[in-house]
Amino acid sequence: MTQKDKSDELFNKIRRGEEEDLTKMLADKLGLAYFNLEYTKPDPEALKIIPEVKARELKIAGIQKIANNVIIGALNPQKKETEEYIRTLDSEGYIIEVVALSQSSLEKAWEEYRFIKEKKVQYADVLEISPEKLTIISEKINLIKDIEPLIKNISAENPFEILEYLMAGAIKFESSDIHFEPTESVIGIKYRIDGMLYSVCAFSKNVYGLLKNRIKLAAGLMVNVSNKPQDGRFTISLDEDQIEIRVSAIPSSFDETIVMRLLNSKNIIVGLDKLGLREDHFRLLEEIIQLPNGLILNTGPTGSGKTTTLYAILNKIKREEIKIITIEDPIEYRLAGITQTQVDLRRKYTFADGLRSILRQDPDVILVGEIRDKETAGIAINASLTGHLVVSTLHTNDSLGAIPRLVDLGVDKFLLPPSLRLIIAQRLIRKVCKKCAKPLEISDETKKAIIDELKDVPDSVKGKTDIKKIEILGPVGCEACKSTGYKGRIGIFEMLHITSATEKIIYDEPTVSTLLESAKKEGFTTIRQDALLKLLEGITTIEEVVRETGPLA
Repeated sequence: MTQKDKSDELFNKIRRGEEEDLTKMLADKLGLAYFNLEYTKPDPEALKIIPEVKARELKIAGIQKIANNVIIGALNPQKKETEEYIRTLDSEGYIIEVVALSQSSLEKAWEEYRFIKEKKVQYADVLEISPEKLTIISEKINLIKDIEPLIKNISAENPFEILEYLMAGAIKFESSDIHFEPTESVIGIKYRIDGMLYSVCAFSKNVYGLLKNRIKLAAGLMVNVSNKPQDGRFTISLDEDQIEIRVSAIPSSFDETIVMRLLNSKNIIVGLDKLGLREDHFRLLEEIIQLPNGLILNTGPTGSGKTTTLYAILNKIKREEIKIITIEDPIEYRLAGITQTQVDLRRKYTFADGLRSILRQDPDVILVGEIRDKETAGIAINASLTGHLVVSTLHTNDSLGAIPRLVDLGVDKFLLPPSLRLIIAQRLIRKVCKKCAKPLEISDETKKAIIDELKDVPDSVKGKTDIKKIEILGPVGCEACKSTGYKGRIGIFEMLHITSATEKIIYDEPTVSTLLESAKKEGFTTIRQDALLKLLEGITTIEEVVRETGPLA
């Protein structure tokens, strides 16, 4: 590049900056939102509303369309002809919001008309990151700390490239979430990897508005709304693979906080044998899911792997001769051979309404994403009593608490014994990296606490594990585990089989203590005991057991 070219480029940057500053001032004066389309493409569906000739004549452009809500950018929002045209769109049933755009942004928007004419439109719900670019970025990143200096080098030139680097890093490190956390001066970025948050980098707040708009447009969120929570999703295309990105935006003290959840089907569509089930749990679950009717509940907090387990169950039992229908909020992954529906509160399609509709479709197996209220619980239980196998989730701390919880929701306790088949509780713990883990010395008190916790575990469950021989591993950190000491996660479980003895307790007094006393007589083990058995097998660490199940006595 010659000196003259460099001078021209600098001049254009200055002119562009001054143009955007003037547009911001106009927006503030008129009390309107301001948009910059330098790194963000408008929604093709919004563009189509206004013919290109009319858009150029009035110096306006459609930016975003969600249902009948349309955002239109204008160079001169108060121009008489513009206001009259907006009124005609209002009369056609659109709900219009006008925002301020610079001339440069308008020209960027108008360029997109040619793609509409050629039918080469890239819709807002899909972002393409080329595999080649991902490879180039990945080669620059070995550790999480490598990302920050790379971000600092690009943020001044092309803010949108920040998102590409963050997405590439998240995919490389197999992150489940990217957190954008605004502070008073910067935007902090964190990855959630194997359930733990890691600080990645921070960048200037002056580019966050552009990134937010790009993310929100892609996810189908209203870009002009920042004072209330919004949820949406989009897709990243990588070769033949696609990664679904679920986006949550909420208002916070300094700016909107955004969390992007990366949903990769390779990580969730797994077999029952890959979940981390003990042999006795695996056999029990295989037996129960082959029953023609009944209710199977899975309990645990958000992010504990419940959806993965339920999908694994459906994949295990699906076959051509049975019909499986789901009602989810939201649909996390598309499952081949299964009819999936999604809750839509705007159309008053709730879990209860969806479940009623599903029953009219003659299903054999039903998945209800979550039982939240008495109505949904009642319909699910009645469905299980009338020839359907129903699987669902319930928010309780453990399997034993599910029964009192259902009673608290208002379910008749006399309907529970004939309907319930199995209650699962689960958590996810990190697996210690096998390439760098080393034996760890622990105190006699800790050894005694572990032995005491496992003393009532049946011999059939212990298998070859020698409880008196306490040898555990500790995390170290190496290149294979990105210096974390851990690689991957595994489930820890407890399963309450509804036997005749359990049924009697439910009829009489379904408290957690009475249920536990009865269940232990039939070989029931707690989620903590399952975690300790995995500790003794060298699968996890004592820190992980304590983190998920509490301190050892």
